[in-house]
This record gives sequence, C-alpha cells and structure tokens, in this order.
Amino acid sequence: MRVPFAFFMMLGIACGANAATTTSDIAGQYTLQDGEIGSKLALAPDNTFEAMIVYAGAEGRAKGHWKRVDNTLTLTSDAVEPAAENLLFNLSRTHSLADLKDAHQPGGERFKQAQNHYVLNLRYARSSRVPSIAPVMVSFEFNQGPATQLLWNNAAGRQLYLPYSEQRTLTRIGLQSRADQAPEWFAIAPQTRTLTLNWKVDRTTGQMSYEQPDELGLAQSQQFFRNAPKALAQIDGNYILTLLYGVMAKPPAIKPVDIFWSFDDGSQTSQRWADSQQMQLLQPVSAGKALKKIGVKLSSDQSPQWFEVAADTRTIDVMWDERVNPDQMRDLSAVFKNLELDVKGDCLAVDLGNGQACYRQ
Repeated sequence: MRVPFAFFMMLGIACGANAATTTSDIAGQYTLQDGEIGSKLALAPDNTFEAMIVYAGAEGRAKGHWKRVDNTLTLTSDAVEPAAENLLFNLSRTHSLADLKDAHQPGGERFKQAQNHYVLNLRYARSSRVPSIAPVMVSFEFNQGPATQLLWNNAAGRQLYLPYSEQRTLTRIGLQSRADQAPEWFAIAPQTRTLTLNWKVDRTTGQMSYEQPDELGLAQSQQFFRNAPKALAQIDGNYILTLLYGVMAKPPAIKPVDIFWSFDDGSQTSQRWADSQQMQLLQPVSAGKALKKIGVKLSSDQSPQWFEVAADTRTIDVMWDERVNPDQMRDLSAVFKNLELDVKGDCLAVDLGNGQACYRQ
C-alpha cells in the first residue's frame, strides 16, 4: 500500500550526533526510536532486509533487498503492489503555439512537436525525496535600478516573492550556491510574472544544477494559481519564483484510463493511457477545428472528468496521483518501498521529509 507524502511531513524527527568514521560492513540489527515513531531494520549479509515501523497507532512491515553504493544505502521492498485504479487528475497549465515560440520558452523541440499535434503531458504529482541543500543566493536584475538578492536556504520552502512594479521590470535571475562560483543566469521576458524553475543536486558533490524556468504572464499566473489562495493573493503585487526539485518519484502501475479529445465542431476521439511511465499523448491537429476540452475516464467512472482549454491551446499539463483512503494511511509498509539512507559512521540517516533520523545498532 502507498503512503501519502503528507505522512512524511508529519514525522518531524531529528537525527542524533553522527560518528566521524564510516563502517565497512553494515549488516546487522538496527533500531530507530524518537517520540511516537519506532522502527527496526535487519540487514542480512546476503543483501536482504526485514523492517518494521510504528507511528501514532499505524504500522508497517516489509521484506526486500538492500544495496550500498558509496555512502548511500538503498532499500527496495519485494512487495508487489496492485495497479492503481482510483486516481486524481488536475489541470496544471496550458500553452499556446505562440507561448512555445517565445524566446523565453526554451523548448524549441516542444514548439516543433506542437506545430502539428496537441500534446498532453501527464505528470505524476509526487517528487522524490527532497535532499538537503546549501544556501543559494538568488539575484534579481531589472531594467533599471539596483539588483535585489534573496537567500533560498530551505529546499522544502519552494517559493520566493519579489515586489512587482510596472516601471521596474525583471530582466534576469541568477542562482549562486557557492561564493567561489559565478551565478547561473537566466533571461526573463518583460511580461513575465511567475517563474517555475526545476533544480537538481549531485549527491556526491552537492553541486546544484537548474533548468531554464517556465514563465507565465499575469493572466496565465492567475489561472495557474486558481487553487492556491496564498499565491493567488500575492500575484497582483509580486513576482513569484517557484523552485521545484526536478527528480520525480517513480509512479505506480495504473489500470487503463481513457483520454478523450473533444473539439469545437462537436467531434470527439479517444486514446487509452495504460502505462504510467508514458508521460505524453499526442493528437494530430486538423484544419477547421480546435480542441475544446480534455476528458479523463477511469474504469469505475460513469462519465469522463472534463477540463476545458482555450481555443489556441496546443500543450496541456495534467497532474495525477493516487487517491488515498484511510486504510492506506494506516499501512506504513510503503515507507520501505524505495528508501535511501546515508551511511554516516554508526548512523544510518534517513530523511523522511522533515529532517533526519538515525538507525543505530
């Protein structure tokens, strides 16, 4: 069974002091205890493991295999999970052909793809575990006046706000994680009000890397944040920079979902989405008609869930996730599905979303 990311954010546990040396043989019996959470982990010399965890009356058990690469220990549960069939879908954003052609939209390939096709991007809503980062200085330069700098020092705190002025528009942003390195700069279009930037970090070196940000104007930003009241209240008077960890979690297998393409001339066609690893569906553009809405239909649904789009839309981003029920909330076995721990002396440090805890022998 799967555990929602919100569970990990609830744990709020801290790691004890770590030893300075690294053990060469980590097979053995380990225990983690902190407040309401307790866990035991047995690492066998043949690279199998058994584990259990209890938290606030919920519990989970798992068996599987472990491997160590450098100072990273990875647990992989042997449990075979059934295909997910009760899914949630949410329209994230859309782009017109003009949006994709703009110089500030880097994806020349995306533009070419959308010239002759409608593109549906199906994105799994969960990211992999967000790693710790060193503080990053974010610099904002404008068409006039001095630059502004903000410190981003919390990987989980992903939004930065900057006052907006019609007389002083943003021209570029730079990110600098080390004082001895020059910032990495990205040019920003004058009409941009929100930026979404994906980042990654090399676990070995700690080096940060970034993708060219996606940019939206005011109207697009208001549509994008329509279900996020805090950001929506801020957008009129601010630029919003959203920093997202760009390593997505591995999605679960799914039962087939029917995707419907409905056009303004009344015609409709459908495709079947059966592989959660497939992140795009394409539909050819036909002269004389425009896409009006996209529908998703689960096998248990009587009718599709529809998302209306603008007449000039060419790419559609839809986020999806598995709907969690109360029984899943109380089964914690998925904690060990693909769990990474850092070997730090006598501590097997695990990050559950809000700090670290130690398994110790």
